[in-house]
Amino acid sequence: MGIPVSGTFEITGRCNFNCRMCYVHNQQSNLMQKEELSAEWWIETGRKAVEAGMVFLLITGGEPLLRDDFPEIYKALHEMGLVISINSNGYLLSGKIKELFSKYPPNRINISLYGSDNDTYEKFTGVRAFDTIIRNIAEMREMGISMRFNCSITPDNRDDMENIFNVANELGMHIKTTSYMYPQTRLNGTFGENNNRLSPSEAAECRVGWSRLRYSTDDFLSRARGMKKTIDEFLATERECEEENGIRCRAGRSSFWLNKKGEMAVCGMIDKSFDIKELGFVEAWNQVKKLSASIRLPAECLNCPYRSICNVCAAVCYTETGDFSKKPEYVCQFSRETARLTQIELERLTKNGN
Repeated sequence: MGIPVSGTFEITGRCNFNCRMCYVHNQQSNLMQKEELSAEWWIETGRKAVEAGMVFLLITGGEPLLRDDFPEIYKALHEMGLVISINSNGYLLSGKIKELFSKYPPNRINISLYGSDNDTYEKFTGVRAFDTIIRNIAEMREMGISMRFNCSITPDNRDDMENIFNVANELGMHIKTTSYMYPQTRLNGTFGENNNRLSPSEAAECRVGWSRLRYSTDDFLSRARGMKKTIDEFLATERECEEENGIRCRAGRSSFWLNKKGEMAVCGMIDKSFDIKELGFVEAWNQVKKLSASIRLPAECLNCPYRSICNVCAAVCYTETGDFSKKPEYVCQFSRETARLTQIELERLTKNGN
């Protein structure tokens, strides 16, 4: 229907952490603070988005809780009846923020978990933050706040992956993990580059390793056999080459992303955007819809035997290659290696009598 039901407000690019793989944050914090749009602007934009149909809102950054006026922005948006989720590193979930959320609880807080102790946190973020974050999480849970973990696996915490899983498991919290890091196109304008991500084979090894942690042996075997069957059947079937296709997710069709400059984009990874200050909310949304509808993904991806396990999308193609219709070789290698390593583990477990 073309209604912007879901939106993301990236209210700041500032962060109190310095994660080297980040595609938003840099060290120009003072300059970035001066350039931030006012609380009034975000609140008024929220009203216009609600009038256009927005129901679900994700507030993100940077670290959104760094803004001194975050309580003002959040309270006003909350009172509009929006279902609000927040992306945060968890370090600032205390004091006035704790008081705010006790009165106006968010639907969920997505906490970035980068390690299992202070040492890994310092290596990953530059801050010995683990103990503080775990304490804050405990206090949020006592208040009944819903939370989950997001985890990015990079060279800085790869060796801590099992311990990270154990932390989430001991706390009884769901954790969503990825070993694929987007290129830092928004940060430095380059395509296919991230100064702190794993090689495709290393990322695949972590992906398979995480599956072994997450699933029981029986469940892993079932999933591995299903993967092998899907790939084998694809390779064995004669088929006509499918035509290139457009965006299949919600991006630019029922969801939008507002970056820290007040520009609307199809999603947060794509730097093609439209300035709300010049166009207004409705016209910016119309332009985002047109862009989304015009995007075509690589035909090779639709005719690839690994497409069922590949995370290719418009944002991946664009940030990896600079072209929506060009296949991202890094991700191709990542998917092939995931299938190969899963097959090796399947054979090993089967040989051992599982």
